[in-house]
Amino acid sequence: MKSEGYTTGVVGKWHLGARANDSGDGNRPEHQGVDEFFGIWKGSRNYTIGAVGGSGTLRETFASPFTDTVLETTPPWNTTNKYVTNAFGIGAVNFIERHYADPDPFFLYVSFTAPHSPIGPSPDINDPRLSSLTGKQKDYASMVLTMDREIGNILNTLDDPAKDGSVSLTDNTLVIFVNDNGGANNIGADNTPLRNFKGSIFEGGTRVPMIIAGAGLPANSTYHSPIHSIDILPTCLEAAGGSPPAEIDGISLLPYLDSTIPGIPHEVITIRNDTKVSVRKGDWKLAKNASNSPFLLFNLSEDPKESTDLAEINPEIVADLLNAFTNFETTIDKPRHAGLTKAPSSINLNNAFVLAPQTTPTGTFISDLTLVGGDLRNGNFNAGGDGSVQTYAETPSWENIGTGTLSENFTNTSLSANGSRNAIIAESNARAAGLDTGHTLSTGEIFRVTFQWRDASNWNDSSDLVAITLFTTSNDRINGPRNNIQRLVSRTSVNNSAYQTENFLFNPIIASEEERRLFIEVNAAQTGNGFARLDDFKLQRGILGQGDQPSPSAFLNWSQDSAWIDPQTNSPDTLLSTDSFPGCILEFPVTQDFSYETNNDLTRISDLTFMLNSLRLTGFFDGASPQSATLSGSELLLTDDLDSAPANLALEAIGPAYSFFLKQDLILYHDLEITGNGSAAFVLEGQISEYHKPTKLTKSGTSSLLIKSSPKHTGPTSIHEGEIILAENVTLSSEVIISEKAILSGSGTLTNSLSGAGTISPGQGIGTLTIQNASPKSLHLEIDGNQADHLVSTGILDLSSTNLSWSTQNLTEVVYPIITYNSLIDGFRNPNLPPAGYVFDYNYQGNKIALVRSENSYQVWSHQTHALSGANALFEADPDLDGIPNGLEFFTGSNPAEFTKTHPLKASRRSGSTSVSYPISSLGQTTLFRLQSSTDLINWDDSLPGDQLPTVKEEKHFYSPGLGKVSQNITLPLEKTRFFRFIHQP
Repeated sequence: MKSEGYTTGVVGKWHLGARANDSGDGNRPEHQGVDEFFGIWKGSRNYTIGAVGGSGTLRETFASPFTDTVLETTPPWNTTNKYVTNAFGIGAVNFIERHYADPDPFFLYVSFTAPHSPIGPSPDINDPRLSSLTGKQKDYASMVLTMDREIGNILNTLDDPAKDGSVSLTDNTLVIFVNDNGGANNIGADNTPLRNFKGSIFEGGTRVPMIIAGAGLPANSTYHSPIHSIDILPTCLEAAGGSPPAEIDGISLLPYLDSTIPGIPHEVITIRNDTKVSVRKGDWKLAKNASNSPFLLFNLSEDPKESTDLAEINPEIVADLLNAFTNFETTIDKPRHAGLTKAPSSINLNNAFVLAPQTTPTGTFISDLTLVGGDLRNGNFNAGGDGSVQTYAETPSWENIGTGTLSENFTNTSLSANGSRNAIIAESNARAAGLDTGHTLSTGEIFRVTFQWRDASNWNDSSDLVAITLFTTSNDRINGPRNNIQRLVSRTSVNNSAYQTENFLFNPIIASEEERRLFIEVNAAQTGNGFARLDDFKLQRGILGQGDQPSPSAFLNWSQDSAWIDPQTNSPDTLLSTDSFPGCILEFPVTQDFSYETNNDLTRISDLTFMLNSLRLTGFFDGASPQSATLSGSELLLTDDLDSAPANLALEAIGPAYSFFLKQDLILYHDLEITGNGSAAFVLEGQISEYHKPTKLTKSGTSSLLIKSSPKHTGPTSIHEGEIILAENVTLSSEVIISEKAILSGSGTLTNSLSGAGTISPGQGIGTLTIQNASPKSLHLEIDGNQADHLVSTGILDLSSTNLSWSTQNLTEVVYPIITYNSLIDGFRNPNLPPAGYVFDYNYQGNKIALVRSENSYQVWSHQTHALSGANALFEADPDLDGIPNGLEFFTGSNPAEFTKTHPLKASRRSGSTSVSYPISSLGQTTLFRLQSSTDLINWDDSLPGDQLPTVKEEKHFYSPGLGKVSQNITLPLEKTRFFRFIHQP
């Protein structure tokens, strides 16, 4: 409103925060565009002025020049105008009187606390209109009546601000009256016939009165379509001549109220309050009033009391409303401020989370070297000086590696474990105890830390923990660039008076830490304002007992305390349901010396599927033995983020000996991009599906993804780079486009079209890939011993532009069927050659392309393809009595079991030029037939008159795939008849 030239005022309860602007996040009125404020920062208070402190104090604030005056104990507010509702009315009237004559218009927001609790009699308690009421209802009604009088005073001031009748603002002012929620329970309010009260998403909590008055609006009319309080801002902006920001959800009501625009402002109205959800569409309303409670469905036109749940008999309507609600949630941010009375740690401000899996060696630890303990490197925290509290500077061996200095307090004699000193473990970034062990690491070393500790001041037993971190630095100095080896956290404390012993066994040291200097950090696992006591710290190196496991597999739930790291601060973090939103990024790293499984046990706060934008599988693996990460648990909903960055599965981890198994089902609300140049093994065992509209899948980056469950998305699958592998029994029903640098491989089935310049490579190793219609530009086949890849085409297969490549070793078989087709348009063309010693048979068993060993090609053709046997299978035999022996039928590609009516050899003559042509099969090229000519059928010669050489032209696949045409043109005298024949050369 200020940007439209308005003077802005707020009177009453601010209720949007009381934070100062010391960190740039101030949310008091003067930081939110309010020129003048008269009221309280919080949402309610005692109604009698004079004794309320803190954020409920009555104050008056002017933004420029800035003044902030506390009025709580100032006359007349604590004397004659002691009732806060009257004070708010007076504050509003004063604002109008100050600005009615200004050249600029004003915007005034008046927010009464009445009739919010505490409920009590107002100055109007004795109004005769209340005589029939008693108790809380009478007190409640009196509070409403006092507010009503003050609203009347405000309207009267608008009508006559100069108090002489000379000026009226009524016809030039838009007035909106609205309640912020339904009546609360047990305070005298009555929401009959509506269900429930304030705080509920039922109609008793959300359906409220709204009155709009102003020039251009129809008088004495009622508008019945549902609207939302989010519409107030755009309505006011349009009335002021402005336009609402594009990113807000509200709609100006003015054109609907004056019938300029037909229809309704909102097709869907959504209310979400923490775990409570309401979705309204037409007469239907879906409601969920608590966590882990079912969604209920009501028809409000027939059942405004919401007494009959219709969800079970209307599943399609429930699904439609859930779709509408999920669509709403794909557009909104997560909470950025902790809720009322909740600690800041109840929410996370970061969007990205990196899983921090940890494993603990199991078994008997046998120490062979003590590095810290007792007097050795001051494991007892002894310090110089006489005082009970000593600083880091006064404590040998230990130093402050936090953000503070050595003058920070570190030890104390109070509450020690053994009667001497103990360390102070503070929840402060300024203090972190660090120690240089002096030890140079070797691969495989195992360390154990033991200590005693207890909580002391403001240490929350349920969530505050002690953390021990082993780390190295790139320059072997304690404050150098750091690499954490492992961080372990304590159990929760027992109580505020007992020490407990912790025993941390760390993972074996990995090879990349070899020859590095070992350092320790002892710190709180969280920030706050409390501290704990810690004593008798000991660090030892040792070995495990025979048969014990140094690195057992780890298992952790997503919701587990401190299971994640905030990558911005590198501090431990706990993933919450409130972190499920379109901007959520979850990263799962490789682990060097153990495998882990992580289980999604979280949902959105609405109990619906966990929503996020990106899953990232990361890290560089160089461990001594293969390891893996398994992602399991509840399904995930992948969406674009709030800046339209696409949903993403990032395959970035390096190291072929590391495997990621993604077992969770992935539901695509928006298109999914699979990216990354990782070389790890990535296996998707969960199913890809789409939420309610077609989505596409795009693969880029050089990584390979093995898909082991049939995807259900209906949009196209585009493989721009890298490889998608379809496991056996996996069916991909979407259109598939493979770019030049990409590969589609595996043993699954495609039921839609396949196109693009990329490579098809059946099998993962050796296997069978089934496709439908395709014109592959590149086909790669593997043969190993007695096994070969196989491509099956159930539609139309065109090989005319296919580039064929091979991976072969130890070829042992006479026949390798490589392609089965339904309809074959063309065959392979140069330079695509079969492996050495083999030829293509395009009609093997009638519908297959096979590799046939050259020396056995006639036997395969006669016995297997045409089922000839005995004498009928001889090369010179003619079982169909057509005058063409088997050998020539083999050479020219005809059927030896069917009478051939037309001789395959054809000759024609024109103006002295003679053309001779004949078909030749891909198999027949393995046998030697010579073309001879004669003028008398007695003398045959290979040479031609004048020893001329004919012009020979061969056209591959001229007649059909595998059956080409050879043409020879020669010049012969016209006066002689010339005969031609084929003769076999054994």
